[in-house]
Amino acid sequence: MTEAVPAERRTASTHVLLDADASLHADEVSLPDDVEHHLRRVLRLRDGEPVSVTDGAGHWRMTVARVGGAFRLEASSPVDFEERPTPFTLAAAIPQGDRSEWLVQKVTELGASEVTFLHTERSTVRWKPERAARHLVRLQRVADEALRQSRRVWQTVVNGPLEAFEVLEGATIAEPGGSAIIGTERFIAVGPEGGWAPSEIEVAASTVRLGENILRIETAAVAATTLRMVAGH
Repeated sequence: MTEAVPAERRTASTHVLLDADASLHADEVSLPDDVEHHLRRVLRLRDGEPVSVTDGAGHWRMTVARVGGAFRLEASSPVDFEERPTPFTLAAAIPQGDRSEWLVQKVTELGASEVTFLHTERSTVRWKPERAARHLVRLQRVADEALRQSRRVWQTVVNGPLEAFEVLEGATIAEPGGSAIIGTERFIAVGPEGGWAPSEIEVAASTVRLGENILRIETAAVAATTLRMVAGH
């Protein structure tokens, strides 16, 4: 279950995810060059505007932008902590082209705590190790940008690709004719557009339905995450 975003974060000029080596407890926080450039040149933050910052591990605080000279964020409130929602992993076969970016972006905004990409028996897209490493770096950046957009304070982790049989045993998969999503699922896997192979369905513990139509991978991922989050409230 996810909680409503507090008013301070919701109305802040922007929301920033700090690097792992930055401390929320510091009186002033400097930012990586690319983040500073975005805040200064793209968002055009003015001196004194409120900015919420998080470490991606539940901690956050309000700060004030100081844009004269070296850009910095000046603490304006104590560090707060938001309990982690019940973890939810969305696993999916790899979609074609840049649709994986859209998938990661949307399920992060909706509240998934982890996105795991799969190689299934009927996958049409498979990533070799070097390609996978490049994709994961890019997709984690997409997830972090989506965290900032949605004002979340728990980072969504992107990983994979894993062989489907490594994770499907005893898991819940999306499959026509399955049960309704009830909101307590911690893991739902979405198969390729050609569907799960019979052997993959056989090892899964349960199936859930996403509607009456056949969906693209990324659409199914969003549907599964939305139904899970709504049912969990």
